Amino acid sequence: MPETQTLDREHVIAIAENVLTHRYGGQQRLTDPEVLSGTGSTTVLRLRVTNNPFLSYRSVVVKYTPRSEDPIDRAAFLREVVAYQFTTSLSEEVRPGPVMLGYSLDESIIILSDLGDGETLATLIQTADEEHRRRLLRNLGTSLGIMHAGTAGSETNFNILLARMVRTIDGTRDIQLMREGLLENRIQEGVDIVRAAGIDVPPEVETIADEMQARMLHGTTRAFTPFDLSPDNIIFADKTQFLDYEWAGFRDVLFDLACVIAGFPQYVSARPASDEEAQIFIEAWASEVASVWPQVNDSDVMHNRVISALVGWAFFSVSILYHDEEPDDASRPSGRGSAEARAKVSATFDAVARFASSCADSPHSHAGEHSVHRVVAEFARSVAGHVK
Repeated sequence: MPETQTLDREHVIAIAENVLTHRYGGQQRLTDPEVLSGTGSTTVLRLRVTNNPFLSYRSVVVKYTPRSEDPIDRAAFLREVVAYQFTTSLSEEVRPGPVMLGYSLDESIIILSDLGDGETLATLIQTADEEHRRRLLRNLGTSLGIMHAGTAGSETNFNILLARMVRTIDGTRDIQLMREGLLENRIQEGVDIVRAAGIDVPPEVETIADEMQARMLHGTTRAFTPFDLSPDNIIFADKTQFLDYEWAGFRDVLFDLACVIAGFPQYVSARPASDEEAQIFIEAWASEVASVWPQVNDSDVMHNRVISALVGWAFFSVSILYHDEEPDDASRPSGRGSAEARAKVSATFDAVARFASSCADSPHSHAGEHSVHRVVAEFARSVAGHVK
């Protein structure tokens, strides 16, 4: 088991002060720590900046992850640093998250601007009535669209930052490539798990899965995304902000749409969007990106692309939830998947079925598309029922 090195709060604050002092000059002092929520062993602190002429921010957020000797963990931290370098370089109108004020690879610490006391989407959506849910999803669609449209075509800049960073640490480039490969192969792994559980995967569905696996990292509609979108990492403050960039990069943006429509498959507590909510969300997103990708104005194209991305995300979610199990156990109550996890997989495939059915019933689709949509819907309903 790789070792991790945990520091106490005072030590974390001292490291952050040193990083800021080295970066901005003067003698930076951070006080009044407030513990914010962090995932796993990560410590997140909001700290007040003692007034000084070198740093204009009055408060900062420090994110400390215990240093791990596991190269996969180190690669995730490095990618998050690079992602924040990239987003910090963007204009304020496009920037999807906080500004990175400093970092230390050796100490596994990132210092960010403070977003204030906004609420997470996870919190808001729990108590939202139907009208509030629609407003939240419209806002989210707009914010994702601004991020996607504002970063499309900037992949070279991101890759340059990543290449510079990996050159400083031996073996890091290979680990980054391996992580991307793992991400890309999740869809096929999900297909294999479903098939091994005794569920027939129609050729039409397998073709879509193959296409989405290739499109995830190499599609023509790529832009920056945290990719691992989760309601607890989406903050509604002065504007919608996205946090946690361990899996960030340039991906096919339709995966982000599918993730939201399917109810954030990797996040157990969220429920899928209704047909009306999905349409509101897609329209808000499309209005922001149409100047970059005019094809989003073609409803047939959008229906096909979203269905394909939903199929990809559904298989991806199966892989996430069941990758440690024997495939034959994937649908058994005694398997790794808790009742909540199985219900989430079922809800994800049900969302695929509903969206595909609505597209199959659309008078604007061609006969051949109707047929494929119905096959997808029937298959998704079969999986949803199998894992309930």
